[in-house]
Amino acid sequence: MARRKPEEWIWQVGTELQRLGDEMIRMGPTLARKLWEPRIDVLESAHGFHIRCEVAGVRGDDISVAFNAEQQVMTIRGRRREEDPDSGDQVACHQLEIFYGEFEREVPLPLEHLELAETRAQYRNGVLTICVPKKVGVVRGRTVAVRGA
Repeated sequence: MARRKPEEWIWQVGTELQRLGDEMIRMGPTLARKLWEPRIDVLESAHGFHIRCEVAGVRGDDISVAFNAEQQVMTIRGRRREEDPDSGDQVACHQLEIFYGEFEREVPLPLEHLELAETRAQYRNGVLTICVPKKVGVVRGRTVAVRGA
């Protein structure tokens, strides 16, 4: 296994601390109600948007996806249920890193350019994948040729 340079390790720790601080500030008064947010990837292709949401340990029927046209956001909500250990003689806890309870993520999307009725969602191996196709013929940008004077 290759060793990492100390500055790489420090940079990674600093990045994670910044992310954690930002999450705590953003969550503020709702901290008691909302303990975690799953990580997401939002990718855009020529055919649509692809959202991947990391929700390991969440049952598929505990996840909902909704679109709010006024705010132009897709909201992913769910709940990771805490399972009791099999034995009732648990004496000490040595490490807790997995968050349980309700979560919510909002993903801003240009909904006027999307075929919401054709949206598909699949949940497999702890990853929720949502595909929202673009409307046919919608151009999100274009290149303009510049002519010389």
